Amino acid sequence: MKTLNTLFKPYPNLVKSRYYQRAISIQNKLSNGEDYQHIGGERLVLAKGLIRFKLGAYRLIFKREKIGYIPENLLQRKNLERFLKRR
Repeated sequence: MKTLNTLFKPYPNLVKSRYYQRAISIQNKLSNGEDYQHIGGERLVLAKGLIRFKLGAYRLIFKREKIGYIPENLLQRKNLERFLKRR
């Protein structure tokens, strides 16, 4: 299972220091049962089970599972379309 720490690992420390706390906050709110739309997430049209959150120039993707939401990927905004086409 992927964690937020492993998703942020390949990125520079500047990215982690800037967006990691926001990502933790999003994950905690999702695990507490808050609606993803109230947090600022949007369901992806091309992949129905994925939820996208904006983190500056990056996009944090969560996957909807029976047990809840799990972090799927962190990628740059420009690479989102390529990520969706590979799925």
